[in-house]
Amino acid sequence: MTNIVKNKVDIFSLFYKNSLAVETIIVFLVFQVLTDGTFMSFRNLSNLLMQGATCSIIAITMCLVIVTCNADLAAGRFLGMLGMVAALLQVNTKLPSIVVVLIVYAIALVAGLSHGFLIGYMKLPAFIITLTTQLVFLGINQLISGGRIVGPVSGIIDQMGNGYIPTISGTYNDTTLIIGAVVIVVYVALTVTKEKKNIAQGLIEPRWGKVIPKTVVISALAAVVTFILYMHKGFSYAMLILFVLTLIVSYVSNNTKFGRYVYAIGGNSSAAALSGINVSKETMKLYVLHAFMVATAALVYLGRLGSATTAGGDGYEFTAITGCVVGGTSILGGRGTVVGAVVGTIFMAALDNGMSLMNVDASMQYIVRGIVLLFAIMLDAYANNRKARTVQAA
Repeated sequence: MTNIVKNKVDIFSLFYKNSLAVETIIVFLVFQVLTDGTFMSFRNLSNLLMQGATCSIIAITMCLVIVTCNADLAAGRFLGMLGMVAALLQVNTKLPSIVVVLIVYAIALVAGLSHGFLIGYMKLPAFIITLTTQLVFLGINQLISGGRIVGPVSGIIDQMGNGYIPTISGTYNDTTLIIGAVVIVVYVALTVTKEKKNIAQGLIEPRWGKVIPKTVVISALAAVVTFILYMHKGFSYAMLILFVLTLIVSYVSNNTKFGRYVYAIGGNSSAAALSGINVSKETMKLYVLHAFMVATAALVYLGRLGSATTAGGDGYEFTAITGCVVGGTSILGGRGTVVGAVVGTIFMAALDNGMSLMNVDASMQYIVRGIVLLFAIMLDAYANNRKARTVQAA
């Protein structure tokens, strides 16, 4: 009987760990069939990655915010407001693009410090504070724009959203192949080095049987993405920004004191405070980092659309939060990865893209998104309850 229960736990654990991969395969195959092959064309997949870049950038730090048992419901409207500010500054005042970018980041710094102070030091609920600032950002957007569409933008901002990395030869996307190869080589080298270091320090037993297949699969996926981009227009600056920021923040969350503090706060903030962690300070630092990430997403979004509207960023915080949860971030805090959040958000972008290609009614699209989020939360809650029962039984 014990062996049967153990096998059931192992089966669920295997499914839970690979649920995103299973869901992605199913969704891609279904859309490929229902769209007569259009969904998985090189052009559409490349456009899908471009479209998903904005919310994926937000999800990079939204994941860490959720890990600390906090939230940011204002991210979408904050993005829209920053986009409008940038468009007005560039179009109406003719300021250089670099100056506009610096002003946007300065505003993001103020917003991040404000959120961090109210949530970290004043101990006010993140849900209420960010819901309040969501309305404030929307009101500011409407006030400064007068309800107008402002554009077009140019220069650095336009390149961040629409530009592609130039080729070396001028005839084919060689830079895409080079970047893809470098990413794969660096990933393999870091993975092997980290595993050897942990084994040498006696932290883990050798587990090459798991590490090697996982490394091969991830490297193969990176090669496939590189080939898809190569066959269309190559690496866009938006995708490059997403990849670089994902790698940096993922490294910070896994290998620095700040990252360890974030997960400690999410696991148990009271215990973290008793262990000497300044919870308020770390929370403020996280919200500042998150504000900078939203500002970057705003510039990419503005560059891709070419103009700003009062509807800009509407619902983007929902897409980012859903992507985080689908990608394995626990809604209860304490668990989640940056890479998982980004992949989950790309999955949500694929879902939206596929439904749009099928001309699914907008109301049905909302229903599908809600069902996906509900399923992810239920799966996460079941996993947490199962883990709690296992600990109690032990």
